[in-house]
Amino acid sequence: MLKMLALISLIAIAQAQITIECTPSTLFPNDVADCKLKITFPRETYVSSFSFSNDVDVMPKSISGVGWVSSYELPFNLKAGKPGIHTVNVYINTLNGTIKQTFNVVVVGDMPRIILNKTTLYLNEVNTLSFKVVSPFEISNVIVKPLFQSDPQTIYGMEGSFKFIPEEKPLRFEISFYNGRNSHTVIQSVDVTYRESRGVILNLTPRYSISLIGDVVYIPVEISNLRTDLIYNVTVKSNAEPSIVTIPYLNSGESRCFDLKFSSNESGLRFVNVTVKYFDEFNNPYILNSQTSILFLDEYALQFSGVDVRGGVEVEVGGDVCNNGRTKVYNIYVIAEADGTIKNYYIDSLEPSDFDSFEFTFSNASFVRLKVKWNNELGEVFEIEKILSVQLVLKSEESRDYIIPIAVLIGVVVLILLGFRYARRAGSSKSKEDKD
Repeated sequence: MLKMLALISLIAIAQAQITIECTPSTLFPNDVADCKLKITFPRETYVSSFSFSNDVDVMPKSISGVGWVSSYELPFNLKAGKPGIHTVNVYINTLNGTIKQTFNVVVVGDMPRIILNKTTLYLNEVNTLSFKVVSPFEISNVIVKPLFQSDPQTIYGMEGSFKFIPEEKPLRFEISFYNGRNSHTVIQSVDVTYRESRGVILNLTPRYSISLIGDVVYIPVEISNLRTDLIYNVTVKSNAEPSIVTIPYLNSGESRCFDLKFSSNESGLRFVNVTVKYFDEFNNPYILNSQTSILFLDEYALQFSGVDVRGGVEVEVGGDVCNNGRTKVYNIYVIAEADGTIKNYYIDSLEPSDFDSFEFTFSNASFVRLKVKWNNELGEVFEIEKILSVQLVLKSEESRDYIIPIAVLIGVVVLILLGFRYARRAGSSKSKEDKD
């Protein structure tokens, strides 16, 4: 009978089912896993103790006095040591023998790390970086904090992106996460390559470097954003027209073109100054200056040409008004004044290299004041003036009318003188005869 009971006990031990579960299943050094051993016998069996091998830190190391059980659960904790695969032996001591169960503990030394989507960054501009946290096994509650000024300053999850203006040094990140109930914080440094920002380019080139007083010079302006980020609130100020140009934003690689107009009311070398102010996504201001020059000759864009003055009983003044400039002129008034009388002639507009003729008539004038007023394309008013002297010019028919009376008068005078002389001679001869 005892042999039969012993045989049944051995069969019960041999048919025992043992499962061991650990959470987390893979550990980092010094992690603690929450484990559970469950043993089930086909019939009640006396268990005196459980014990673990000495090469792994297990708590509790052993337990005794379990008693008669058909199934039993043993919770225990396991603390990871150095990286590698560690074998743990569990010894279950029963009344009829010892059961040995073996399981492995995997300890990984490679901590999670950040991989960036790019490693070339540009100084003095806003860089946008995306990242991914790579781990040898599943982790949870991941928090990434860039250890430099960024937006946002904290990112939750295994993936994300942030914006920042870099300094020329490695990027450092703090990665916090959980493996089971084990909290970890890792500091990682990432080497990147820095390049100087290509910035914003301002190009302005006058269409003509030499012009006339009052003429309008067009200055094409091109603003190009060669940065890798977006710029906002672009303001262009100049001493030309328009004096202010605003551009809401310029994408990376985008350009904007427009024309400035510049004119001068005096001769000489004149300078056009342009200042561009813009902001990045962090509202940091940037300023860019440029200058170009235009030489204005000592001559007005609108000129008199072929002016002729003919004097007599009536004074006639005529000529042309010529646009010698390269832009259209408007509201042209040709004004002539003589002895308090003012006359004018209106010309709506003149294209470049175009002209129009005028003519005025005055009575009894010794001089004529002639001037022209006009507006250029900027609405600026200009004026030039000429003083014309009037010289009396007699017609040939009038000259012949005066020739005959003068000749008759001379003839009469000559006859009178001859008669007077003859009378004197006659008187003198008669006196001599009386004396004789």
